[in-house]
Amino acid sequence: MRQRTRTGTSPVPSGPGVDARASRARAARRFAAVGAVAVLLGQLLGGHPAVAQAGALPGSAFPLVLDVDMTPNPVCSGPVHGRVQVYDPATAKAGATVEWRVRAGAKQLAGGRVAMTAGVGTATFDIPFDQVPATETALQIDARTAASAEDEKPGRYGKVWRDTLRRGCDPVRVASVGDSVVWGQGLDHDQKFPYLTGQMLGRETGRGHQQLDYSISGAVLDAPELPAGNKDAACLRTTEKQDPDGDGEMEFGEVTQQMPDVFCQLEKAGAQARAGGYGLDLVVINGCINDLDPFFGIGVGITPGSEHLPEAVKRECSGVGAAPENPAKDVPYFSGAKVGYGGRGMQAAIEKAHSLPGHPKVLVADFYYALSRSSSPIPLKRCSVPGITAARLLSCKGALGRVSERYEQYTQLANAAYRQAATAANKASSDGPYATAADGLFTVDNAVLTPDSKVWGTPVTDPAFPLRSRACPELSATPVQCLSAAVGHPDIEGARRYAESFLLNPSLREWFHLPRQGPRAQLKVPEHAHVGSEVPLSVTVDGTAPATGYRYHWYFGDGTQRETDEAAVTHAYDHKGPWLPRLVITDRGGKKTLTETPRALTTD
Repeated sequence: MRQRTRTGTSPVPSGPGVDARASRARAARRFAAVGAVAVLLGQLLGGHPAVAQAGALPGSAFPLVLDVDMTPNPVCSGPVHGRVQVYDPATAKAGATVEWRVRAGAKQLAGGRVAMTAGVGTATFDIPFDQVPATETALQIDARTAASAEDEKPGRYGKVWRDTLRRGCDPVRVASVGDSVVWGQGLDHDQKFPYLTGQMLGRETGRGHQQLDYSISGAVLDAPELPAGNKDAACLRTTEKQDPDGDGEMEFGEVTQQMPDVFCQLEKAGAQARAGGYGLDLVVINGCINDLDPFFGIGVGITPGSEHLPEAVKRECSGVGAAPENPAKDVPYFSGAKVGYGGRGMQAAIEKAHSLPGHPKVLVADFYYALSRSSSPIPLKRCSVPGITAARLLSCKGALGRVSERYEQYTQLANAAYRQAATAANKASSDGPYATAADGLFTVDNAVLTPDSKVWGTPVTDPAFPLRSRACPELSATPVQCLSAAVGHPDIEGARRYAESFLLNPSLREWFHLPRQGPRAQLKVPEHAHVGSEVPLSVTVDGTAPATGYRYHWYFGDGTQRETDEAAVTHAYDHKGPWLPRLVITDRGGKKTLTETPRALTTD
């Protein structure tokens, strides 16, 4: 037996056998490190149940502030009326009381006690107008278990809910609808990209903002038979366990569920706006990945109707080509395709969003590279789940090597469908263009299990895991899948990347009258090119070569990017398009401007 030495330079055994064993050991270590994560990729964006890592439940987050509503906020006159919801099943089981408080720095603006007779306790409060700050001010709302006797100490305060408060008469109102990407799986509410987009718009316009979130993890774009007859108004008569106060905003949206679909979410957003007497300025929307089934459909193509991705994306994202009967309605595993097959596409959703009170502009959030060629391998046992047997099992295992390829293909096809839907909606509009498909500027190198990943790579480290640890066993039909649902979704840095990229979008800046941050540039790209050929891309400013001192970040539309100091570059596309290149120009002062080609480049 060889001895291990802690220090020194003892000889290291070598030779072909040792090298082989070392190689296997390295592979085993890598597999062990990524296996627990990679096995979860099948449930990306609300998909199939997966095995979560074991670990201690983060009980220190409780009592957990589940939601805080303050209306109006910003406020023009009069008091701000608030409602706080505290979630703590253990405290409720003990019949205890919690104390809550609303603070602006060291100053307490409101507070009180609520008896926890159920898992969610609700309290209301008012903040007088003279205590509302003139400018945006950070708030912290938290709660603790109250002392049950005079000689006892109260518990520790749980996780802080962060919000803002300010005076103002015309906030930028942003409604968000969609699936787990728009919901922001794994993030606190103020870290999600729809919230950050509204906050940045509010700050740049000086108006402040109000965020109204109707999305839910796992949602399909359209469930043709739900509600019966696909009558969206019937959604207003349904309630979801993820929405304990019945306001249409999913306080437990972290708990995955296919319904309400995006059209129902829009219906509820409209009803709330009409009841509140306000109009919306912007709707952030996405959808259609869950309609295809994120893993067994997109990933390996064994869900009926998903084998050929171009046809499947055209059917689910564009609403064209559905068979009379759903071929996936009886698959023996968890799949959004059971309810989301066929139905209306993104153009119809965009048009419905624009019809809401205020006739808001519509920003379609492009899909990102959740999984790519840069991601680590996926283990075979991902296919070994209930319902995957016989021929399906063989097909699943045989397709694993193509999972990243299919995910990249889906990303490109879905984003092209989004652009086509926005273009068609604008063309049909009687009041001018109002929709844009905006890119979060993710690349293949930002996918899960890559060195520069911008998505969650483990199921237990995201800010929302404490909530899922209690809510998933209580509310989810597939609790294991629910617990691990954050994997593969944009993390804190990724969500901010989305929002910052949206604020560069030329249409958004024009709609909200935001000042130009850089040169008036034109990106020149040929309309057609051959696969594998070097395609020239260049930029001009007012028809001439740009001045020196700019930095150019080229996004080629195929998931790849390059930074240069030159105003021209070439790029070879390795398969058929269409592609929509984008360019971010940064000046010496760090100000950025985004330009994109007016039409997509096709390669054949």
